[in-house]
Amino acid sequence: MKQYSSERAIISLTSWKGRIDTVGRTLFSLLKTCPGFHVVLVLSEEEFPRKEAELPDTVMAFTEQDLIEILWVYRNVKTMKKVIFTMAKYPDVPVISADDDCIYTCNYAEDLYRAWEGKKDSIFRYAYRPGHEHMTQGPCTIYPPENVCHYHERMMAEVDFGMSVGDDDAGQRVIRKYGIPVGCVGKPNPFVFHTTKGAMHRNQWKCRFYRGCFPT
Repeated sequence: MKQYSSERAIISLTSWKGRIDTVGRTLFSLLKTCPGFHVVLVLSEEEFPRKEAELPDTVMAFTEQDLIEILWVYRNVKTMKKVIFTMAKYPDVPVISADDDCIYTCNYAEDLYRAWEGKKDSIFRYAYRPGHEHMTQGPCTIYPPENVCHYHERMMAEVDFGMSVGDDDAGQRVIRKYGIPVGCVGKPNPFVFHTTKGAMHRNQWKCRFYRGCFPT
């Protein structure tokens, strides 16, 4: 399994049993389009109690070739574990989010990293237009070390492991509640979904931020 070796930033994503058989597509696209970044797949022992023995060959091939790191955590806080546990393990390294139902089509990690270099206290996200930073989504966000500690602590306090677990809006609430600065990379979303089943809520499929992202 690959270990972190002073890469500039970490790309972190999570998955679950419903998508573990297809997350290999996402991992392949990240490794292909975002070279030079350390890729971490965060998985819960609650969901995969036998750990690697329950993972498909399409995932294990990446670990056996030392291409990605699997970070095992115990409590399954669903989508929230995508970045918060990686932040806790690597508090001095920028953490970039990815989603397990996306195929990345360009080096979005480089775009986010360069944006962060210009203003290191801010979280940066992809957005079509400046001023719409809070309307962008989790697949394309960089969390800087300057904000990681208190963001991580406040996210863990916000998630009550019962009511809000898996709440996609929890991160937005924390950012707004504590006034964490947010900037944007003004480009179209750098991915397409490799599945339309459960990728997003159906009422969001036609949202302007996602035009062209769903397979036809």
